Amino acid sequence: MNNTPHTNCLTLRLLHAAKGYKAVAFDIFDTLLKRDCAHPADLFALMEVTHQAALGFAGARVAAEAETRQTLGREVTLAEIYAHPALQGTDPAAECAAELAMIAPNRPVAQAAAACHARGQKVYAVSDMYLPKEQIEAMLQKCGLDFLDGVFVSCEYRVQKRSGKLFKLFLQQTALRPAEVLFVGDSPRADFAGAALAGIRCFLLPQPTPLPYTKTPADAVGGVAIATLQNCCQNLNPSAALGAELLGPLAVGFATWLHGQRAAIPGAKLVFLARDMYLVRQVYQLLYPEEETFYLKASRQSLLPALLQCPMNEQALALLADTLPRQQLTQRQIAAYLGFDSPKGYTTKTYDLRTRPLPCRTKEMLLALAAHSKLPEGEPLRRRAEQARAYLEQAGLTNGPVLLVDIGSGGTTQRVLEELLHTQLYGCYLACDARLHQNLPPERAKTFLFDGCPAPLWYWVGQPMLEVLLSEPCGSTVGYHAQAGQMVPEIGQAGADNRAITAPLWQGMRAFVQRWQAGPLRDVQIPPQTGIAAFLQMVQAPRMQEVRTLGEITVEDGGSWKLAAPASWGAYLHAPAQLKRDLAQARWKPAFLQRLFGVPLPYGKVYAALKHKK
Repeated sequence: MNNTPHTNCLTLRLLHAAKGYKAVAFDIFDTLLKRDCAHPADLFALMEVTHQAALGFAGARVAAEAETRQTLGREVTLAEIYAHPALQGTDPAAECAAELAMIAPNRPVAQAAAACHARGQKVYAVSDMYLPKEQIEAMLQKCGLDFLDGVFVSCEYRVQKRSGKLFKLFLQQTALRPAEVLFVGDSPRADFAGAALAGIRCFLLPQPTPLPYTKTPADAVGGVAIATLQNCCQNLNPSAALGAELLGPLAVGFATWLHGQRAAIPGAKLVFLARDMYLVRQVYQLLYPEEETFYLKASRQSLLPALLQCPMNEQALALLADTLPRQQLTQRQIAAYLGFDSPKGYTTKTYDLRTRPLPCRTKEMLLALAAHSKLPEGEPLRRRAEQARAYLEQAGLTNGPVLLVDIGSGGTTQRVLEELLHTQLYGCYLACDARLHQNLPPERAKTFLFDGCPAPLWYWVGQPMLEVLLSEPCGSTVGYHAQAGQMVPEIGQAGADNRAITAPLWQGMRAFVQRWQAGPLRDVQIPPQTGIAAFLQMVQAPRMQEVRTLGEITVEDGGSWKLAAPASWGAYLHAPAQLKRDLAQARWKPAFLQRLFGVPLPYGKVYAALKHKK
């Protein structure tokens, strides 16, 4: 039994309400059981997606049920629905199989039913449904509800709950008096009012708490993702539920998209780039455990010594500049980043590496550093370059086609690897900016989100946070060394430890992935917009609990910075200039302001307006 506060609260309320009754009867759908789809009719559209039914089946199935009900004027059976001319020749067994695959227990209610049975009460199920009783019983048994004393389904008796007649029939067949039964359901009309017509008291379930950042999408597959998420979150604590919502559909959608990209290139090697793709690789391995994947521990910094040894033509010089941090740095800082052992001899003159095209003085400085790397004093750097090349050769990136998976921006790492290996790679990116397709052709640089277009404002506002949430909790790769005949990556010291925040979020994300992997849509891609929507909504308009928790995440970007961690008002009153500095350094400014003022105002809209004006 799950011990989350939400589950215990509802389960205990049900048990308390049922105390003293000889029997407890439960509605089935949305009470004892939950479908992993947003709407019942979505099941028919999903049968088309999974090739369990021909195209056009969904519309014909909905129309057939409506017309059959109108013609007969009573509750109908599945056999009567499939006797409709629109479904002629269609086997209802496919629908039964699809229903069975999409069902899951509603944990708090199912646990209450089991507890009632354990303490000696009779437990029944009563439902308005066209599926045959045998099918309903199979679904209940799959969800661990095989202890029921009886199952009453409307289509077996041609009467419904809402009229009160199915409840009266239930009382007759069980020889129970109305006062001896508590009925548990979710519908005010069919369950509460219908039971009242038979004199039975009804415990009406509260409506499920909506997910804070998720809206039900219009498409059926997205609806399954959200319904699966809602059903998954009912068993999780708040932190894990947040992780499932923000990361679950996004990671699964990206992983299934990658699976399709790999299938399109026979024999392709799938290589996930450290550190940003650490979690995505784990998700891919959970979904496709039979497939081999690779994890390339390379960073731009670890590859720069090798890149510096390339002939410095205009193209190589531009790539070198793109590989360096896009900041204002001194020559001494640039030399240290490139890997020179003794950068003290370099000047503290500042160069702006953000400017494109490169100013002449910046070009001259980079060319001078490249020339210096080939002098005797550059020997340690050249040794690091050889070690980097040896590691790449060991990784086998030139043995057949390679799909390089990265979080994405401008595709710089892919371009560096192609320059060093003299080969072409296929980049698979979560998202990108305008630079990606300026530097790489679309067929070799594909993007999961936003239809391959540059990502919008709120993605970039949240991107530093997303990197932390997806990344391996360690420092970046800074070089390589030989060990036992192999080249081994050297990992730098991590600037911050965010695991106390990310661990429960990962727990929830994995719970969603495992639930999705066990379902019938494992290989069906969750739509990109469904995957990213909750994260974008949270970045723009977070609740205060997320502001306080996620605002403490530390990101590395030319230094270590908190996402949104203002000091106290007292500190700012003593040092007003500090407020300006802290706001400028905050990587999640709407959350910084919300945390500072403590009032939920539309900070996101103000920030977006200021950015647009700028």
